[in-house]
Amino acid sequence: MIGVLIGLMASLAVTHVLVNSEGQKRTTTSGSDAQVNGALALATLQRALQPAGYGFTTTPNVIGCTLTAVFGGAAVADFPTHLVPISITNGASGAPDSIRILASGKNSYSVPLRITAPGNTTTNYPVGSVGGITAGDLVIAANAISGAPSVPCRVLQVTATPITLPEVVHGPASGWNAAPPAAGVYPDGGALINMGTPMDVTYSITGGALTVRSLTLDDTTSEPDYGAATELFPNVVQLQALYGKDTNADGNGKVDSVDTWDNVTPTTLAQWQQVIAVRIAVVARNSQYEKEDVTNANVAWDVGNAGTVAGSAACVTTSGVASKCLTIKIDDLGDDWKRYRYRLFETIVPLRNMLWTS
Repeated sequence: MIGVLIGLMASLAVTHVLVNSEGQKRTTTSGSDAQVNGALALATLQRALQPAGYGFTTTPNVIGCTLTAVFGGAAVADFPTHLVPISITNGASGAPDSIRILASGKNSYSVPLRITAPGNTTTNYPVGSVGGITAGDLVIAANAISGAPSVPCRVLQVTATPITLPEVVHGPASGWNAAPPAAGVYPDGGALINMGTPMDVTYSITGGALTVRSLTLDDTTSEPDYGAATELFPNVVQLQALYGKDTNADGNGKVDSVDTWDNVTPTTLAQWQQVIAVRIAVVARNSQYEKEDVTNANVAWDVGNAGTVAGSAACVTTSGVASKCLTIKIDDLGDDWKRYRYRLFETIVPLRNMLWTS
């Protein structure tokens, strides 16, 4: 009996050690997965943000103009309403934000073309040069290079690669060109922006994962399609973003000239020209469900003391340094949110195409 009792106690001790060891192993392994997912999600967002505004920010006065896009005679659903490099949609009550990025998708190069006299007809634009233009490209017409456009910017599609004549053809009327603009709407001194196949992507959090939804153009006759969001990285549960604005126009052309960080989307040309950077944070969650509470508070995003950060409050970092923090909500991720571990990843992305024109 004594031998059996000793054997049972030894088995119990070994089982206890194995269970604890396996639990620690799962926590470590899933923690590593969360770290990889968070780091890759942040790197993906950073890489996508870098070309924002390419192709049209070199004509600064068109930034923010209203966009008119028609396909087959009807407005294109979900197409951007304004010509802006980035748009942050603020999540309600601390919910994840979404980030939409717009840029020219030309693989070679994209330079704005100047519309010349006598201005557009219903089938073509006379231009000073045709560099980079090929059949199938989407182009955006603005009626002014200097000064904000007084009429909406218009999306049309090039139907013939220019050969000898300095003009861009967008006829006959079909597809994107089904409702061509009236002659003379885009006169001498206007701009024609070559978007190629536009890079129009939206990143958001869906179902506890970072997802992306993008514009697809199959050919010149198929209606543009955005389709469903595609999952990129699982267990990424939060995304927060801020515009970095140089509101005092100290004009040194560097990110350190940002004096205000907020999520207020600009509404005027002057306000858009202040936006030169984006600050983003993502929160990844460990997939391992713990037997007891391991997280007791929302995530604190340390944003430092430089400049004004909307919504931040005084805090003390783990190193004991006084700083400012933003609270990132995770306590709405279900009743068991405390049973998971979380990791914050954050960075600042300069909008290089905005900086070069600032």
